[in-house]
Amino acid sequence: MLSKLPVDLSTFSELRKQKYLYVDKTKYAHELITGGRRFFLSRPRRFGKTLFVSTLKEILLGNKELFDDLWIATSDYTWPKHGLITLDLSTLGIEDAETLKIGLKEALIRVAREYTINVNLTIDTPEFILYDLVKALKIKFGRVGLLIDEYDNPILHSLKDAKRAVKIRDGIRRFFAAIKGLDAELDFVFITGVSNFAKAGLFSGLNNLQVITLDDRCAYVCGYTQEEVDHYFKNYLTIWANKENIHLIELQQQIKHWYNGYNFSGKSLSVYNPFSLMKALDAQSFKNFWFQSGAPTFLVEELENEYRKKEYRLLDLDSLEITEDTLGIFDVGSTPLPSLMFQTGYLTIVNYDRDRNAYKLGYPNFEVKTAKVFNITYKEKRLSSINTQ
Repeated sequence: MLSKLPVDLSTFSELRKQKYLYVDKTKYAHELITGGRRFFLSRPRRFGKTLFVSTLKEILLGNKELFDDLWIATSDYTWPKHGLITLDLSTLGIEDAETLKIGLKEALIRVAREYTINVNLTIDTPEFILYDLVKALKIKFGRVGLLIDEYDNPILHSLKDAKRAVKIRDGIRRFFAAIKGLDAELDFVFITGVSNFAKAGLFSGLNNLQVITLDDRCAYVCGYTQEEVDHYFKNYLTIWANKENIHLIELQQQIKHWYNGYNFSGKSLSVYNPFSLMKALDAQSFKNFWFQSGAPTFLVEELENEYRKKEYRLLDLDSLEITEDTLGIFDVGSTPLPSLMFQTGYLTIVNYDRDRNAYKLGYPNFEVKTAKVFNITYKEKRLSSINTQ
């Protein structure tokens, strides 16, 4: 009997307890936990970031029983239990700088209560609560971990109001500076989101943070390699191929054409969009699942802003090259469109010229190339450009 596909589940503990299929990423989790202390990873939405953070969480909590038959269970990992703070900034109801403070404060208080740690509820600043909580967890467990998912969600949802977005960004920067001040107490920190504000100074307080977004060694942390698809999903593909009365190889080629093609390193192989792949296997049909699940509003608004300002230049993908420094730029009101589209998953790396340190960008696959944001928005802009000439 086939395992259930986790098309709507990204909590590792529930996934394992309910016997859902899990593509084993514990080797990468092990390498991060044992090989460093401070990491930042950006990936497009619905690309497995939250599930990977949830996997890290259970490892750091020492819940070894959840990892039977996975790679890490056969490794030399000793399963030390950490006092753990897990924050998902997309769930805190953050709308401005004030609700950022309130949301962080309440989230930290919830963690303190889970560990029966008393914190001063009269303190208005989340940085001070974080300091007291981490200190107490260090005393109680000897090891402390901090996991932050969707760190940029409040900023991205406020980009239409630049002043508000900047205030939220600065509030998050202050919180990250407090993390730096707890360097001796925090044994492991992992932060993830869609965009990379690192070069905008958001992580200036965390100057020992390793940005692994384009690291060859971390290219497969999120997304599925061809080897993983062949190993974990062959039976699902066989059932689908038999239903359609086509050869398995033909279906595999179609799946690859639709959903493979994302590359997050100049040297690595491409990966599949995990959300779209599993939705297609579950529905046994080809659709634009990723875009239909909700286009990033900040990308659409940026395209619209460029259109209104009449400063839009149609992207020529035959000659679109960008350096790593530019590829990582993201800040309120000053993000190059190719960088924005790469970080949101609408463009990917298709080639890397090491001599010139230049990345060539292009559409990752058929699903993205035919997304309506391109068919409609780009066509309108092309006509507008022609009409004004």
